Amino acid sequence: MYHVFLADDEPWALMALKNLIQWSDFGFAVSGEAEDGRQALERIERMGPDLIISDIRMPGMDGLALLQTIREKNWRAEVLLVSGYTDFEYARKALLYGCVGYLVKPVQEKELLEYLEKVKRILNEKHRQADPDTPDADAGGGYRSEKLLAQSMVQFIQEHFAEGLSLQTLAGEFNMNESYISSLIKKKTGKGFGEHLVESRIQKAQEYLRTTNDSLEVIAARVGYPDYYYFTKVYKKATGITPAAYRRQL
Repeated sequence: MYHVFLADDEPWALMALKNLIQWSDFGFAVSGEAEDGRQALERIERMGPDLIISDIRMPGMDGLALLQTIREKNWRAEVLLVSGYTDFEYARKALLYGCVGYLVKPVQEKELLEYLEKVKRILNEKHRQADPDTPDADAGGGYRSEKLLAQSMVQFIQEHFAEGLSLQTLAGEFNMNESYISSLIKKKTGKGFGEHLVESRIQKAQEYLRTTNDSLEVIAARVGYPDYYYFTKVYKKATGITPAAYRRQL
């Protein structure tokens, strides 16, 4: 399955494009979206999609600037640009920056499917060149994207574990459903989201216990447990001893 990122400053246009086809029937999954160019750039860098479909006119950074930046950074995603303007100059610049195609609003199903077939051939060929011994290129490309997504999610957890993290938080951050996020984290870490979050917090707590003289209450709050007694309970369940006992052993 290849992963698609959609960018358009008009929510109705995003919704229409998502619902225009059953993406999975054609080997694609819409795995992220944004409503302005700069937000799109940040999320694309984190998610590593295979295909980006972006509106030309967006606040912050327009579609052409987004495409140019993607090429300057040597990201390997294919890009389709969408516009309500049948302006040849837009199309010419888009092709100059390596755009695989140019769609005019309202996007027609037939035209989109034709481009998806073209994009799939390109992605398949890229995968064959990268891994000639793997015949199922669709699965390979999608697998690489999922690995990048999972890596980004685990990194996000590491950077924000002290906050009130939940699957809902990640769903909002990555614009994906909670069950899909949960499955990616499980594949990456071998643990469910909750278990991985607890493990990350306990590891950091042990680091603070070893390297600082902070009180146990302060350490508990620093790793995401404002209730010290609950922190002690979680810590003992995870390690077999209390944080105070761990510190005394040092």
